[in-house]
Amino acid sequence: MSPMNLPPMLDPARHALFLDFDGTLVELVDRPENVRILPEAISRLGELQSGCDGAFAVISGRRIGDLDGFLRPLGFAAAGVHGLERREAPGAEITSLAGAEALDPVRIVLADGVVAEPRLRLEDKKTALVVHYRGHPELEAAAIALVSHAVGDEPGYAVMKGDHIVEVHLGGMDKGKAIAAFMTHEPFRGRIPVYLGDDTTDEFGFQAVKALDGVAIKVGEGPSEADYRLACVDSVHRWLGCPSLDAVETAEAS
Repeated sequence: MSPMNLPPMLDPARHALFLDFDGTLVELVDRPENVRILPEAISRLGELQSGCDGAFAVISGRRIGDLDGFLRPLGFAAAGVHGLERREAPGAEITSLAGAEALDPVRIVLADGVVAEPRLRLEDKKTALVVHYRGHPELEAAAIALVSHAVGDEPGYAVMKGDHIVEVHLGGMDKGKAIAAFMTHEPFRGRIPVYLGDDTTDEFGFQAVKALDGVAIKVGEGPSEADYRLACVDSVHRWLGCPSLDAVETAEAS
């Protein structure tokens, strides 16, 4: 596959659009709470949602409540924490497939580990725990070792390695399964799924949409199951017809 095999144009009349958030709609930053997406881009996402007759969902490792804060006032269907949280439609109740207490034994060990190595950072998503080592790539092995030690030989946990993170959550769910579940009901049923993502955790989503004869789009570099590729977050915005951050900042400065 060519590293820049550009995707076909989005067809809202036929497609169901699924979007990852970090690294796809927003740039990766050292502090995840500091990401930024333009109001104009959020407005464009709303237009695409309407054009797809509501067959639009955000599929993220973040909690759905956090996504709401970044994408307000847009209401949307979503899968959070790699599918462990689900909202079937805009305004619907967020349902959780697991309780936070199931991770308590792992949580205790990870909390002690980041105290011992303060350059690591623990993000507690309740139904998932993430050890960040962004800004300290030399700590990758330490982060992996810490999570491996915390999980031990206990069954039922899933460990995922992402972009400068190691994440652990309860097994049995991933982004691909979340997309497949959405595709079984309206307004997604009968449409061609399109999924954009940037990280190793998005490979499950790519596999799921390809199994449904859909369009899998990898954002950025690296090996992937996806058949198509966009170079960066700005390329995603251009492909979706959203204004880019650089373009708006240039216009404001002129």
